[in-house]
Amino acid sequence: MQPRQGDDRLVVVIGSGPCGAIAAYMLVRCGIPVTLLESGMHVPPAVRVRAMGKTLYRRWPRASTRSTAYVASHDAETLWFEALAPGGLSNYWTGAVPRFAPEDFTEGERLHERYRWPVGYDDLAPFYERVEQLLVVEGGSRCVPNLPASAVAHVCHLPRDWAHVAAAAAKFGHGLTPTPLANGPRWLLTRSGAPFNSYWRIISRLARSPLFTCVLGAHALQLEWDGAAKRVRSVVYSDRASGEQRRADCAAVVVAGGPLRSTKLLLDSTSADFPEGLGNTDGVLGRYLHDHAQQVYFAYLDRPLARLAHTAHLTRAPYAESAPLQATSCTIGSITLRDKVLAALPTSSTRFGVVSFGTMVPVESNFVRPHREVKDDFGMPQLDVHIAFDKQTQRTINTARDRLIAIFAATGVQAQLEERIPVLVPGASVHYGGTIRMHSSPSYGMLNGWNRLHAVNNVVVADASAFTTGVEKNPTLTAMALAMRAADHLANELKAS
Repeated sequence: MQPRQGDDRLVVVIGSGPCGAIAAYMLVRCGIPVTLLESGMHVPPAVRVRAMGKTLYRRWPRASTRSTAYVASHDAETLWFEALAPGGLSNYWTGAVPRFAPEDFTEGERLHERYRWPVGYDDLAPFYERVEQLLVVEGGSRCVPNLPASAVAHVCHLPRDWAHVAAAAAKFGHGLTPTPLANGPRWLLTRSGAPFNSYWRIISRLARSPLFTCVLGAHALQLEWDGAAKRVRSVVYSDRASGEQRRADCAAVVVAGGPLRSTKLLLDSTSADFPEGLGNTDGVLGRYLHDHAQQVYFAYLDRPLARLAHTAHLTRAPYAESAPLQATSCTIGSITLRDKVLAALPTSSTRFGVVSFGTMVPVESNFVRPHREVKDDFGMPQLDVHIAFDKQTQRTINTARDRLIAIFAATGVQAQLEERIPVLVPGASVHYGGTIRMHSSPSYGMLNGWNRLHAVNNVVVADASAFTTGVEKNPTLTAMALAMRAADHLANELKAS
C-alpha cells in the first residue's frame, strides 16, 4: 500500500510499536489523516487463548529479536534487542504497566537541573487512564507506597498469606501489590502471543478508518528538512520489497521507532542547517543513554507461601531514604514454565522467581553515535552504542536484595537469594531510554514538554528516548501516555491551522 498524498494535515507516524500505535490512534480519533510506516513486512505467527481471566494457551513468536545493526564500544557485552515487525517489541512484551509516581518526575532536581522533567504526574494522569482503558489492565486497585493506582478493569488480590509480607514491606516504606498487567479481556482468542500487541489491538482496528494507511516494509531512512520553510517536508524510506527509495510527504512526523532506532533516524537526517543530526543544535542528540540494570534470580524460603498466579510488584525504597535517581523494584512470581503452570493451582512453594530493575543516573558519557566506519544494510552508519553500568548501579541492586531478605525476615521467613544472571549487561532489560530527552532547555534536551523537537516544530518523538531520567518501573505505559498526550496536542494544532 502506498502512502496517502496531497493532504495538508497528513501526519506520518514511524513505527507500529505501542507508542507509534497509540499516537496514530489519537490522531485518527481527532480527525487527522495518518500514514504509518513500519519496517517489518510480516506479522510473527503467534496465538493466545484466555478464558475466565486465565491464559489457557500461548505460543510466542520464535524469531530472534537481537539487532546486528550496532557496535558496542564500551561494554563489549552490550545488547540491543529490537523487532522489525508489525507491533515491534510488543510481540514479546510481558505487559507490565506500572505508572510513574509523582516524585519520579522531580527527584532528579536534587542532583542537577539537567534532570528536571518538563512535565509532571498531573500532566500525564488523564492519559495514563485513557491508555490503561485501552490496554484492559489487571492488577491491584489501590495506591501503595511509591506506586500510584492504575485504572484497572479487573482487580487482583494477593493471596492471604502474602498479606503479612505486604504489611512488613509497608513498615520498610515499600509497597507490595499485584503487578498491573495489560492482560486484555478475560475471554480472548488472538493471533498475538503477548498479553498486549499493538498491531493486533490497535493498528489492525485503525485499518478500518479511511483516515489511516499502514505501509509495511517501509524502513525510514531520513527526515527531509526544508531549510526555506524551516520544517520537515517528507520522510524518505526504503521499500524493503523492491529496494527502491520512496518519499512520504507530510505536515508533521511522529517518530516512534524505539529509543535507539529513533535516535539513529535523527542522526542520519543531516542537512546544511543540522550537520550533526536533525534538531541537534547543542550536541545533545544521542547523549544521556540510560537503561535498567536487570537481575533475575530465585528466592528460596524456609517456609512455604502460596504460589503467585499473578505476579507481585515490590516497589522501590522511599524517595527520602534513597540517593536521587537510584532505586530498584522487584517483580516476584514464576520464572520457569513448570512454576507458571503450578501457579494456576491452589498450591504453595518455597521457591519464587524475582526480577529486579535498578536505575542508573543518566550521564553524557553514555551515548549512541554514528559509527565512523561500519555501515548498515542501507549504506548509513551503524550505531556505536557506548554504555556501561557503574559501581553505584551494582550497589543499588545489592541494597534492594538485602531489603527483600529483611522484609521476609520481618514476617519470620528466612530467604536466600540465588542469582541466575550475576553480571549486569546493558540492554538485557530491553529498556533503553533518554537519547532524545525532554527538557525545557535545548542545552539539556532535544524535546520540549510536548515531545516536540526544540529546533523543528513539526517533529514529535514519542517513545522512551524522550525520557529525561529513567525510573525503576517498566517504561512502556509512561511512553504511551506521553505519545498520546503529544499526539492530542499535535492534532489540536493541525485542526486550528
